[in-house]
Amino acid sequence: MPSPTAPEVWFAIPSASPEKCRKVLPVWRERGYRVAILQNFERADIPADICVWSDRYPGWAQSVNILAREIVPRSAQIIVTGGDDMLPDPDHTAQELATQFLERFPDTFGVMQPHADEYLASRRYCGSPFLGRAWIDTMYHGQGPLFGKYHHNWADNELYWVARGLDALWLRPDLSHFHDHFTRGGRAEPAYWSSVKQRDLDDCLLYFARAQTGFAGHEPLETAATRGRSFDVSLDPREMVVLARQRMLGMATDNPYAHALSNAISSCAERGLDPIAIYGLGAHTRIGASALCQPRTRIDCIIDDNDAHHGTRAWNIPVVSRVQALQRGVKAVVLSASAVEDELWSRAQAFRDEGIPVIRLYAPREAVEASQEPTVSISR
Repeated sequence: MPSPTAPEVWFAIPSASPEKCRKVLPVWRERGYRVAILQNFERADIPADICVWSDRYPGWAQSVNILAREIVPRSAQIIVTGGDDMLPDPDHTAQELATQFLERFPDTFGVMQPHADEYLASRRYCGSPFLGRAWIDTMYHGQGPLFGKYHHNWADNELYWVARGLDALWLRPDLSHFHDHFTRGGRAEPAYWSSVKQRDLDDCLLYFARAQTGFAGHEPLETAATRGRSFDVSLDPREMVVLARQRMLGMATDNPYAHALSNAISSCAERGLDPIAIYGLGAHTRIGASALCQPRTRIDCIIDDNDAHHGTRAWNIPVVSRVQALQRGVKAVVLSASAVEDELWSRAQAFRDEGIPVIRLYAPREAVEASQEPTVSISR
């Protein structure tokens, strides 16, 4: 156990598997970490200092934010996060690594990622980071250490690049957090994994879109630790999306974006809406482009808000502005987006003002979030 004067370090994660917690958490505690768990999916006793039950999974990033802001005591200068299949570095105690962290980041505005275990291309993201208290308290305008809109994956990719862009990232190839992922040993996927797979492409597309904006909204509150920091705009956006591109190129037969577009186009045909416009020339449309081949109603144009695309053609369909689409007399507009669908819906107000149906492929994000507010109970 750490001495009374040793830095207080917590391992704080969401978990849907009591079995994994019983296997992994004692190892963390033996290395001197205290443990906080946001438990969901299956309720059971586990060896944690604090266990919080949530009646839904808030997503990995938001779970970490909840744990860091509301559950782990503020006396903790450092929080380590990750998953219930992650093991601590076997050669150092929590206090030894905390001392190293505080020597590198004395103001605690920093992220330290062990990278000796390279499984699942882990050197391109921060899947099990040490997070300093100043990082936790200031990032995303004080909302938490991670961008909370991701469901499960890709928030760790954003963390890597945001921390790197703010000159607050310490990569540690000399340290190992072994990731005992079920795919590593060819084990069957856990029951809860289906929800992760269903949302992974949405998370990937959200990451892809945010990378193009320099991860807008990441900015920390201004404090002594953050004053004068700004994101390094010289970082190559192409490098940021290497894994995202690989994920999107991996789409094969099961393409949810193509299914969603096809269903919307068929709905327009059944309502006699001809011709229609597709709004959005981004990754969602490009991934789901098979739906644009032999549609049941005529697609007159693709609307895009990037002036550079106007006057070009995509899949032999003219790319136009919103004003031009109105002039062309389209009878309906299908929004082709996931992560930014709310934004396209707002920009499409001019069509609704003219009585032209605007069709969403997904539920409004605000409505989904409002209906999924978790209820938690805490045991210590």
